[in-house]
Amino acid sequence: MNIFHIFELINNIGLPIQNNSMLYFTSIAISLYLFVLLAVKPNKIIADKLLMIWQLVATLHLASLYLQVSGSYRQFPSLIGWGDLLALVHGPFLYLYILHLTTPIKFSKKKLLHFLPVAVAYLLWMSFLLRNPAQKLLLYDQGFSSDYYKTAGFITNVGIIISGIIYVLAAMVLLHRYKEKISEEFSNTDKISLNWLRYLIAGIAGIWIFVIFYPTEESIYFSASLYICFIGFFGVRQQQIFKTTNTSSNLITAEHPTHVGSSQEENLSEELSKEILLPGKMKYDWSSLTAEEGQRIFLRLNKVMEQEKLYKNAELTLSKLAETLKLKDATLSQVINSKFNKSFYDYINSLRVDECVKMIADEKNQNYTLLSIAFDCGFNSKSSFNRNFRKFTGKSPSDFFRKSMAIEHHKA
Repeated sequence: MNIFHIFELINNIGLPIQNNSMLYFTSIAISLYLFVLLAVKPNKIIADKLLMIWQLVATLHLASLYLQVSGSYRQFPSLIGWGDLLALVHGPFLYLYILHLTTPIKFSKKKLLHFLPVAVAYLLWMSFLLRNPAQKLLLYDQGFSSDYYKTAGFITNVGIIISGIIYVLAAMVLLHRYKEKISEEFSNTDKISLNWLRYLIAGIAGIWIFVIFYPTEESIYFSASLYICFIGFFGVRQQQIFKTTNTSSNLITAEHPTHVGSSQEENLSEELSKEILLPGKMKYDWSSLTAEEGQRIFLRLNKVMEQEKLYKNAELTLSKLAETLKLKDATLSQVINSKFNKSFYDYINSLRVDECVKMIADEKNQNYTLLSIAFDCGFNSKSSFNRNFRKFTGKSPSDFFRKSMAIEHHKA
């Protein structure tokens, strides 16, 4: 199937497309409106700017598809082909958007290499794109019968499919890694949601499924219209996941993100890349921390936690704890991972569970509800309390409480 014949000619499309042409045109108008909203969004970060450009390119791509499914390309033959190759940019934009939304780094020129395939595709089709309108229309209607265009069409189609698959998988890996990174920074994660990014990846994956397995004009165009409107609408509302401070990087939702200099951003990028740990692979080959220094920090951490019970602060993060101990985030994370074999999230919540167990067993707390005890120990939601309590004790809080009461009653 040639890239310029993803959609059949209007005389083969039939009545359904004609009936839906107003709906399709409306989706273009909505997409353009959402681009304007993204353009005027205040305090734009790099991810917002990428999304804004992506929305504009997607609108142009949608308009190009509309010309095909409606048959209007005959009125504008000079435009034939220019928008079709934009299918190659959606994967790179998806990946780069997620990368910059989840990491406080600057946009380097090297990242433009992600768009090299689309540049190659345009060069491949340049002999067709620069023809006069009459010749383009004739070649298009004849289905590109020459060997060169058949080969170019095959290469382009394969490139689009491979690009879609690779970038969807790369985006999934990137999101998974930063999901793991969250547990290295936060002690409470209930208010942190990456659903927007999951929906973003799932949506574009769904479109690629249609392109590969069910390439009908209606299914692809309708799904693309919904998806483009979706990313624009929710992209306007989406806020930064990461925020930078003078001492460290924090994975927090920021209404007014703080910006840092380029050299500091590069250091943050390097530090973040070093800190991304996959489950079961806590390696710190890059670290200069000695065993003696690690043991000293370990003892100091235990002393601070025992005396000050910092885990009772529901907003405690790795950065805040590192600041208290006058350490770098990466150093403290290494000590916790290596000494306790736990992420920061599990380490803090295990301390909270231990404190809950002590408070439940204390007779003077019998008049308090389990939830009030949980909140006093640093949990910020019932679901987080129940989940972590069961994780570290093997029992639900209510079962543990009943067993504790039964033992006390038996002793009495």
